[in-house]
Amino acid sequence: MTGRHAALLALLMACGFLVVGQLYVTIPLVGDVAARFGIESASATLIGSAFGFAYAAGFLIFGPLSDRHGRKRVILLGLAAMALATVLVGLAPSFGTLLATRAVQGLAASAFPPAALSLVAEELPPQHRPLGVSLMSFAFLGAAPLAQFFAVQTGGGLPTIMFELAPLYLAGAAGLFFVASPETRRASALSEERGSQLASLIGDTGILAAWVAAVTVLFGFVSFHAGALALGPSLGVDLQTLRIVGLPPMLLAFAAAPVTRRCGPSVTARTGLLLSALALGLAVAGTPTVLLVASVLLSAGVALAVPGLIATVAGCATNANRGLALAVYSFCLFLGASVAPPVAQGLSGLGTVPLWLLPTVLLVGAALGIRRSKAPNPT
Repeated sequence: MTGRHAALLALLMACGFLVVGQLYVTIPLVGDVAARFGIESASATLIGSAFGFAYAAGFLIFGPLSDRHGRKRVILLGLAAMALATVLVGLAPSFGTLLATRAVQGLAASAFPPAALSLVAEELPPQHRPLGVSLMSFAFLGAAPLAQFFAVQTGGGLPTIMFELAPLYLAGAAGLFFVASPETRRASALSEERGSQLASLIGDTGILAAWVAAVTVLFGFVSFHAGALALGPSLGVDLQTLRIVGLPPMLLAFAAAPVTRRCGPSVTARTGLLLSALALGLAVAGTPTVLLVASVLLSAGVALAVPGLIATVAGCATNANRGLALAVYSFCLFLGASVAPPVAQGLSGLGTVPLWLLPTVLLVGAALGIRRSKAPNPT
């Protein structure tokens, strides 16, 4: 791997932290936003939802666009749009305008992940692609705690944070402009198969299994933490401690690379899914010590499952449809995260067994489906 490859990975990781972090940066700011606009905290949480739904939907737009017009072009335009939208969020004079600008920001942010993952799969030497996927996965997963830590430490409220972040997106775009390779394929060549792209992906049982599994990964992760929050003091465990002990195991995303090289991406993904299922199965017991152990195992499982599924999808797809394949994967991943909170809230009143047994069963089923995935496609 050359110095240019290393610089490319470093820039993509930095942009990954900055872009995906916007999904989480407003979590500690709900009280500040509520006070600023004179609204209830429940309404203020919509600043996260407005971003999240636009973010998930945008994957289906920008993934195919990166197939047709090139990864670099989509990433650069997306980061430039992200900078502008971030400034608009900071300038929003009313809560309604804030929601609208957050949705625009989420849409702009969605241009980055599918195109960046496709760029890693296409630019890095084959033997280093698993490492690249692991690094990007760590950036996406690590964005959650880092963004919230940044928001709390910065102070000054939402406008200050947005104004500080906006120039960083332009800096990332400038760096990638010089480091990423020029587009070598014409849009017409990339779009030759676009009429049958989705059909070819649906016909691949390996990709289908990975898409279905993606729904269960963050569904299980968010169900655990949302369920613990809903049950509250009855669990007898400090929720902040429950979150903190789950942070170090996310570093296992780096272990996904050697496991993938030795055993294949489907084995990495299946291991992560089963580890997550084990964690949620243990959590059913509901005792403080077991819940802390479950949090550690669950984060470890997610850290393996996410890069394993990305590598599975990227490997089975081709250059002509990889952006679309990863876009649908990303949509499925965040669809599971979006559905989890209301489901967890509804099941929490029934106790820990139905609350965490459902995602356990779904994760086991997803792991069994991954077993039937095809070998990676090198083209």
